[in-house]
Amino acid sequence: MSRQSVVALLALALISLARLAGATPADPVAAAGNTPPARASLGQFEHDVLSIVALRNEADRLAGAAVLARAVPDLPSVLTYQTFLARAEAAPGAGAAVQWVALGNCGKVGPQPEDCINVRALARLEKLAPENAAVWLLAFDRARQRGDDKAAREALTRAAAATEFSTYYGVLLHAVLETTRALPMSAALVHELAGADGNAYAVTYMIAAGNIMYLPTPSLAPVFEACKAPGKDATLRAQCTRIAHLLTWGDTVIAHAAGLALQERLADSAAARAHVAAERRTLAWQTQQYAAQVLKARNDRALAARLVQLVLQGGTENSIQLALLRSAGIDTTPPLDWQAGQ
Repeated sequence: MSRQSVVALLALALISLARLAGATPADPVAAAGNTPPARASLGQFEHDVLSIVALRNEADRLAGAAVLARAVPDLPSVLTYQTFLARAEAAPGAGAAVQWVALGNCGKVGPQPEDCINVRALARLEKLAPENAAVWLLAFDRARQRGDDKAAREALTRAAAATEFSTYYGVLLHAVLETTRALPMSAALVHELAGADGNAYAVTYMIAAGNIMYLPTPSLAPVFEACKAPGKDATLRAQCTRIAHLLTWGDTVIAHAAGLALQERLADSAAARAHVAAERRTLAWQTQQYAAQVLKARNDRALAARLVQLVLQGGTENSIQLALLRSAGIDTTPPLDWQAGQ
């Protein structure tokens, strides 16, 4: 049930090479210089930044620390996922984004959490964010798994009546990125993670994006199944059409792609299907180009700094993607002869 975006998978792969084997902010590596001594251990670096963030009391910052801490082994009790999450929930101003992190507080706690949902956090989200379709799609999936048809219908109705689809991607990516930036990153660690030509901006982004991918997100397969053949059920068709719209304008690229796929399935004419297919092609182009830019940023300090700046400015995954492409001068519409998969 975790999010699996192209960029998040790319980020995780790059960081795993080491772990398992406005104004532009100042470069953390340049700020570090040669003092303190360079550390080549990602685990030690993450331990150190968590120690710094532990002194903070802002809910979102503590939630970001919880996300990062989940993947770090052998932490003292004051720096664990559970401790940071409990502090985030108790902090002033704790809202829906914190409860979204708490959704994953179930099953085995580790870098790859169990595919489950914390029902207490879900209940709190239903009260804190009743206009968020993502919350009700989680409830819909859970009701389907329990065989509770009545609760499933109610959750689907609430999802269709919502005004947005949000997994708090931008807020939480910002929070984890700020956690990672709590200390300067040594040149030795940067080079260990990103090669001799790597830069700290890219590495901090990769760490943040790689950890964000493990946050819960609604499984959309049950919705697609429910909307597979609405037939003459006008109410179901209207609900499915509304959910498709909300997904298309959701806060992640995966939601956007799923919304377009559902729109295409529900389209009632060849012209409508062709229009949606063209939008899906455009999104595939944008995502491919963005992934290439993120990979390039590993060895392009200016590009990586721009990427970090966009995350810190706030926004959705979709808006960050488009802004980076435009700032790089890349056309957001594909060439006429381009096909997905090229």
